[in-house]
Amino acid sequence: MFYLIYSGGVENTGPLWIFIVAPVSVFIHGLKRGLIDIAVFVSIISTLMFMPTDIIAHANYSTEFKLRLLYSFLTVTFLSALYEYSRNKSYQHTLELSKKYQQLAHFDPLTQLSNRRDALGILKQEQARMIRSKEPLSIIICDVDYFKKINDQYGHNAGDAVLIELAKIFTSNIREQDCVARWGGEEFLFILPQTLARNANVFAVKIQEKLQNHLVDYQGKEIKVSVSMGIEQFNGNQNIDEIINSADKYLYQAKNSGRNQIFPKF
Repeated sequence: MFYLIYSGGVENTGPLWIFIVAPVSVFIHGLKRGLIDIAVFVSIISTLMFMPTDIIAHANYSTEFKLRLLYSFLTVTFLSALYEYSRNKSYQHTLELSKKYQQLAHFDPLTQLSNRRDALGILKQEQARMIRSKEPLSIIICDVDYFKKINDQYGHNAGDAVLIELAKIFTSNIREQDCVARWGGEEFLFILPQTLARNANVFAVKIQEKLQNHLVDYQGKEIKVSVSMGIEQFNGNQNIDEIINSADKYLYQAKNSGRNQIFPKF
């Protein structure tokens, strides 16, 4: 483009090609870098066009042509920049929507824990890893005791506050490789890789001890919370539905035994 400005091209029409510079620059380099490139380009071509020919020999253009060429080029630059700005805004908006939908697809909006769908995906991955590595894998299904009573006595917002508080406690006590998910309603699922059932029991006891003296504060009211838990360990012959059903049966044993219990007992 500099050469076309300098030489004039065919019958001094070479400068007309410079209009492709603006859209190409902002498209390839982005808005900020593209505008910088265009500013440098305009400075150089202005110097070339308005420099007296007796200093450096170059194509001669009328003043009206040079001014109209620059005005037109700046107009195209403005429109190109506006389009690139709008395109970038649209892209960012689409990206944010995509992240939002992905968040909704894999995480529980209340507790910010993995939801049931995400937990099942993690379970499948951990089961495949267990089969390859021959390392143990255990799960715990945890249910909040008398949760309906909490909702009836303090309101559903209080129930939500209890779930949020429990999610924080659970998250702060699991290992990096562990996962805790909101399984549904007031139920939570712990996925514990490289963990035998008896060690999962030790972890469950630790959680109950944390809750023993913990009160959930809601609008000045202190709510006592306890949980019941059912534990099961994977073996090579069980599928995911079987292991979950087994842990669920142990959970109901814990609830039928007076709640605030862990089954099986080790």
